[in-house]
Amino acid sequence: MNLNRFICLAISASLFTGNAYAVTGESWEVTTKTDMPGMPAAMGETTVTICIQKGAEKDPKQLIQLESGCEITNLKTTGSKTTWKMRCDKNGDVMTGSGEVTNRADSFRGVTKLSGTSYGTAVNVTANYQGKRIGTACDTTTPPAVAVKGMENMNEMMGLASKQMASAMAEQCEVSNYKPADLVSNRFFGPAAACPGKEKFACKIISKHVSKNAAVYVKLARHDDTSDYSIAKACAIDMTATTASICKIVDSGNYQELAEYCPAEAKAFEPGRSGTTNTSTTSDSPVNSVIDGARKLKGLFGF
Repeated sequence: MNLNRFICLAISASLFTGNAYAVTGESWEVTTKTDMPGMPAAMGETTVTICIQKGAEKDPKQLIQLESGCEITNLKTTGSKTTWKMRCDKNGDVMTGSGEVTNRADSFRGVTKLSGTSYGTAVNVTANYQGKRIGTACDTTTPPAVAVKGMENMNEMMGLASKQMASAMAEQCEVSNYKPADLVSNRFFGPAAACPGKEKFACKIISKHVSKNAAVYVKLARHDDTSDYSIAKACAIDMTATTASICKIVDSGNYQELAEYCPAEAKAFEPGRSGTTNTSTTSDSPVNSVIDGARKLKGLFGF
């Protein structure tokens, strides 16, 4: 979808919205014609069947969905006409404009004009809209049914997009797709877990590896040291016994990683300690080989 079409759909969809909480309303059919330079005329016409709280069609602050960074000012009503000014400042993009709506008993007609930048691109948009009351009682939290000229299957496309998002989320929550250490995460644990219901499976893998895999142990220990939620407790892991086990496998490859939790065992592998390999003094070093060779030559030739 190109930028022009995206902007038009975003503007059309945001002009009319239901409440975020359940309120009994009445259904309206609203058609919006959006004009923008460089946009084919057919792309800008959108019809929305939406549930509007009674009386909201006369109040732009309820009728128009305002995103964060947007505000309506200079709101004035004279007779059946209401006018206002708008400004949106988001991520450095600024759009300003004005709007007006004229109400009748069972219909309204209005226009909104905006200009500025969107996603770094200069934009100049005019949206003319008209609504007619259908009158059927409805729930204002019900998502609008959208029909876009030239894109009559929009609702089907939106449904497909939802399925794709659900599929992507399911894949992200598949425990087998992660390394054991990566399972020690708020993605799978805690009251705000992004993948609820996966805790049992994540625990099974973490418990299997934590006493023999330094990366898993350290990740778990550090998480529980800095979080109010204990993954070890959730997985019934005895950290005292686990620490004793992990300290038995400290070696030259993991001693630095485990030094905080196994200081005595890690100390034995610090450079310069007895029992450790010092490459500067071993008989296998290139320097020692040269020295040994020189000594042999000296003995052979008697000097």
